Amino acid sequence: MSSTSENFYQYQRRRLGILCSWGMGSVILGSILSWVGHPFWKQFGLQALIWGAIDGALAIFGIRSARRKELRLIQGELSVTDERKEVRSFYRILAINAGLDVLYVLSGMWVLARFSAQPERQGLGLGILIQGLWLFCYDGFLCREVKRRWF
Repeated sequence: MSSTSENFYQYQRRRLGILCSWGMGSVILGSILSWVGHPFWKQFGLQALIWGAIDGALAIFGIRSARRKELRLIQGELSVTDERKEVRSFYRILAINAGLDVLYVLSGMWVLARFSAQPERQGLGLGILIQGLWLFCYDGFLCREVKRRWF
């Protein structure tokens, strides 16, 4: 599978930790900005808060799932074939997400262009754009890394 001693589930937990950190940072920043009086920052903060909460929840769920599967692998309840199936499934999810991320970026750009005179919509659009761009980089990097290490 991998050229290192790290199994796929250890790798997955480590990489999902990055998503969890991004999510927590987004929630903190979003919570602060959502209290700012300016409509732009309020909407930008709301986007950070919502996207961050979703990213954090997905990461925590994924980390817990990877821990359970790693334990099953160590106990011999999962085979190398099972691990390979997990790798392919994770890769497929990342590839689909990278495609969705492009749509998020484009929708953020559309909102920015369409509502250029409305500060609250500008905050919304920029919030979507930044979250989508970060997720595209994250998903794209992982897609490439998983393919290089486990295919």
